[in-house]
Amino acid sequence: MSSQFLDRIAEDVPSLRTAFITAMPDCLLFASWQTKESEVDVEEVAAYFGDLVRSNRQGLKALKTWSSEMQVTIESADSLIILRELNADFVLGTIFERSAPLGMVRLHLKRMVERVTAQLPKVTIAERPRGARILEFLERYAPDPHAILLRISLRTGITPEEFQTPEKLSAEQIVRLEEAACKLLGLKQLNL
Repeated sequence: MSSQFLDRIAEDVPSLRTAFITAMPDCLLFASWQTKESEVDVEEVAAYFGDLVRSNRQGLKALKTWSSEMQVTIESADSLIILRELNADFVLGTIFERSAPLGMVRLHLKRMVERVTAQLPKVTIAERPRGARILEFLERYAPDPHAILLRISLRTGITPEEFQTPEKLSAEQIVRLEEAACKLLGLKQLNL
């Protein structure tokens, strides 16, 4: 989907300042629209809010209350932010002016979701090697990300050079890598 399509959908929505579509699970910006006055770095916002949606999904699953109709609403002093899962592959993020009536925002969002969903491509995301996903997760969430590879190397016996080509890690190395990552982050499991 081109951003031009999102432009046509978003420009008719009053009080909307920014709209973006995040491709999941990598939390990458897929398409965006914003007013000229908006100073949002949509790539950065798409990544952070994609992570928020993923965390929210895992939290709701842990509570056994997860639904495919999940929506996150954030109210700040000057913005009303709504994140809506369109499907397993895409999330629609919208930032409205805080003064917009919530009922109108929900109505506009419902219409946007219908129009955007109808235009989304069927995605078949190539499965990246698990070792690569674990290393990316560590770089994103581990304390002291600049030293994380050395710490993981010491715990696993995998050399930092081997981390340069994570697709070549053996199954046994990936198990050690994941166990070390869980211990360093204080997690029972990595939700990748």
